[in-house]
Amino acid sequence: MYVKQMLTKARSDAPITPVEARDAMLGCFVTIHGETLKRGASLLGKPLSDDQTEQHATVIMKGLLGTQWDKPTKQALETAKVRMDQKMNFSQAPQDLQDLHDQVCSLIVSKV
Repeated sequence: MYVKQMLTKARSDAPITPVEARDAMLGCFVTIHGETLKRGASLLGKPLSDDQTEQHATVIMKGLLGTQWDKPTKQALETAKVRMDQKMNFSQAPQDLQDLHDQVCSLIVSKV
């Protein structure tokens, strides 16, 4: 999955562009929230594959970034992260998972 490749790149010492940062953050969401998306879809009788989960998360992220999708800023990514976490009810996740997610997203945003 492309977004997971960008997540790996963002966690390395390699520089990243704002678009790569957006895609890396999307990779973090797919990794963290993907199972939630899959469970919700299954409950509705529409199971999702990994690729469909990535596509669904992309649609959500595009909606959150709006006109800044193609040229995301640091502030737009920070705001999108908070809103996506709220949308996915992430405050109910185990604290260690929340902490790891926050650390990775902060690292990604710091590279923009």
